[in-house]
Order: sequence, then C-alpha cells, then structure tokens
Amino acid sequence: MAVTIAIGAAILIPFFNQMYENPPPVTQIRTERPAAQEEEAPAEAGTTSIAILQGAAIQGSPDYDPDPAQVPINNKVVWDNQDTVPHTATSGAGPSDPNSAKSFDTSIINGGEKSAAIELTGVSEGQTIPYHCTIHPYMTAEITVAAAGQGGQTAGGGNQTGGGGAPAGGGGGPTINILEGAAIQGSPDYDPEELTAKKGDQVTVVNQDTVPHTATSGTGATDPNSAKSFDTSIINGGESATISLAQVEPGQYDYYCMIHPYMTGKIR
Repeated sequence: MAVTIAIGAAILIPFFNQMYENPPPVTQIRTERPAAQEEEAPAEAGTTSIAILQGAAIQGSPDYDPDPAQVPINNKVVWDNQDTVPHTATSGAGPSDPNSAKSFDTSIINGGEKSAAIELTGVSEGQTIPYHCTIHPYMTAEITVAAAGQGGQTAGGGNQTGGGGAPAGGGGGPTINILEGAAIQGSPDYDPEELTAKKGDQVTVVNQDTVPHTATSGTGATDPNSAKSFDTSIINGGESATISLAQVEPGQYDYYCMIHPYMTGKIR
C-alpha cells in the first residue's frame, strides 16, 4: 500500500501546479428564463381608436364600434380590425358616393391588424363624416368631430369604464344592470326596468351578461329618434359604459338593446 501511494505521489506532484492553473472543465447547467411577454403598446396620445368588430362581415351584425365616434378635432383615428377578414374604413356614404374616399381611406386592413393613424384634415367642429367598408358596403358608420381636448372614445365599447375583470361600479350614481341571461327573449333584462334619474346625471350601465348589449334611446331600431338622446354603443360582457344626461331634458325616455331589440327599459 505504501509503495502504491509513493508511486502515485511521484507522478502527481510534478503536474500539480499545472493542474491548479488549468482545472478540468466543469459542466454547467444554465436555466434560461423565458422572455417577458411583450405588452401591447398603449394607444398613442391624441389618437381615437375604433374597433371593427368580429363578425362585422355578416350583414346586419354590429360592425364599427363606437358608432358614431366622437373624435376631437386634432386627433388621429386608428381602426382596429378585430374580425378575421379584411375591411376598410372609407369616407363617404357608400361606393357610389361621388365624395367616397376624399376625406380618408384606410385601404385594406387585414384581420387582426390595425390601420395606419388617419389625420382628419379640413374638418370643423360639429361636422359629421359618414364612412363605409368598400369590401362590405352595408357596413356604415359616422365620425362626429368634437371640440379639441374632449377625450375620444375607444374601441370595443363606447365610453367604457370597465373591462376584463369585474364591471366598474357606478360610483354612487344611478346604475342600470343588464342581467345575466338577458339575451334570452322573455328573461329579465334591464334592472331596474324603470330608472329614476335627473338631468345632468351620469348613468352607469353594467353588463352582467356574457354577451354584448347596448342601452340605446328609442323604442326600437325603426324609431326615427333612435340613439338621438343617448347610446352606450356596444358593451361587452362583464364591462360597463356611461350615459350622460347632461343634454337630456326632463321626461320619460324609452331605451332598448340594438342587438336584442326585445330588451327594453325606461329612464324617467
């Protein structure tokens, strides 16, 4: 045993310094962290976003949201195509309008993409500009030019104050709840069915259902005064919107859901 140790030491010692300076390689296990998921960039300041809703290509379905859209005079406009097929947003009442595309034209926006930011030039406050989709000309909407500095509406539900999680609360003001299952004809829908409010109130409309709804003034889509007093535009399931009664005179106002016109209520 002693002889074996002595022989090993005789071999090892001359090479000890070299082994110390150049140790044998060691296998390293490195755990790669997954790259952080990129967050969608917030909307650029001074830009109003309008959604082209999924299913908009089906005639009679909700298409542009909000409609009409309030666009401050100095804002740019971006159309977000949430559908799976191409669309456009082209100024004019339709392809046969001699002024078609003269104010603006996004050209083709593919499904899941957004248009370039469109600047409204040569417009005046209070002006209404109709527009349409050149591919699906039954898709029509309007832009109303608002005063500079008035916050533009955003895509996906008009003046929405909630999104994703629990609906936004009414902040102590009058509230209308759209009940779960309201889309089934004959089921309870708006609660309360008759809301008491006063001029100047901000009424919060909370969609507790899982499908989109609106609260639109008028007795139905054929009412010539439909949406003239107020309109939430599309409120997605689990979200909310606000109705301003600042310009609404005292009285009784019928309202309904543009998607499910058998849903009706009243504001007094």
